[in-house]
Amino acid sequence: MAAEAKSGWLRIAQGLALATGAVALEVLVARGSTPFYWTPLIIGLAYLAAAAFGGRTGGHWPTATVLCGWGLAVVIAGSARPDLDIAGLYLAGAGVGASVGVVLSRAGFEFEPLGATVTVAAAGFVLALAPRVDALVDAQTFAILLGLVALVNLLLGVRAQRAESASGGAAPAS
Repeated sequence: MAAEAKSGWLRIAQGLALATGAVALEVLVARGSTPFYWTPLIIGLAYLAAAAFGGRTGGHWPTATVLCGWGLAVVIAGSARPDLDIAGLYLAGAGVGASVGVVLSRAGFEFEPLGATVTVAAAGFVLALAPRVDALVDAQTFAILLGLVALVNLLLGVRAQRAESASGGAAPAS
């Protein structure tokens, strides 16, 4: 389903799922006692909830699967401290997440490989720059960014809902 073809209600539901993730990240990690290494998994779970609201064709699956895979690897590295190369563990987690996405695509889920690869690249850039950019090791930064993504989805949802109402309930043609 193309992004512009999403119903207003779907965008609003997905925006609320992402906003819930932003609040959870702020409350649990930025202001709470949950370690920072939970950040990627919390963001991934927020995207997974947004993807689930959209069903097989509602979007967000590439970001959700990669971030959940990578995030789970980060949590394992942070909590269990395995005697493994951490960069390799993170890369394996992102790869497993992308592989889950490919499997989902074979089951009829909308999974754009470019979305997965961009998510992996973005995660890599964040990791590479984190030692030099303090904001990249602050959960509040990611809560704000996720909140902005949620806000965009909510605003697009309200706009689409108004257009649907004005056209008698059908989604506008783009």
